[in-house]
Amino acid sequence: MAPSCDRGQCSVGESGVASLRRGLRGNETLTHLGLRYVNLPRADNSDSSLEPPFSLARLLEEATGLTSLDLAFNIAQGSGHAVEDLQRALGSATRLRTLSLARCCVGGWRRARAVARGLAASTSITAIDLSHNGLGAAAPPPPPAGQQGSPRPFISMAVEALCRAVRANGALRVLRLPPHTPRGD
Repeated sequence: MAPSCDRGQCSVGESGVASLRRGLRGNETLTHLGLRYVNLPRADNSDSSLEPPFSLARLLEEATGLTSLDLAFNIAQGSGHAVEDLQRALGSATRLRTLSLARCCVGGWRRARAVARGLAASTSITAIDLSHNGLGAAAPPPPPAGQQGSPRPFISMAVEALCRAVRANGALRVLRLPPHTPRGD
């Protein structure tokens, strides 16, 4: 069995991930890492109480042995360096084979585009879980019955970007998306 570490449901926050990242620097033995719920709301439950985002790119740069990473239930930041960081991390990870971004709020256009571009550039990712991110939530409604509309199916820009990425990534074998639900999950 491959060495693994699961920090699931243990809100270590940015400082904990930074310590873990430093400890994993150059470690080729640890291949599976679970980091669910890293940026949980703080105890005061204020609206701005999320832990700061951790750097996925720096984690992958330093934990070079990782082939499987589970980041489910973390909140991806929607703008600035965090989105570019996500794109760069996915595109440059050379050993990472499986990645879970389930329930990471990557369904918005900027985040979905970053994931799609990183996935398109990846030569190693063979399986990705993007379930429960609302990827189809922003699709335009179909035209009313009897009206002419575009012959193309109505899909969100996020899904369209993801479709382009799937076509570009020759390594991808598994793409996990949930069944359609009214909420767009």
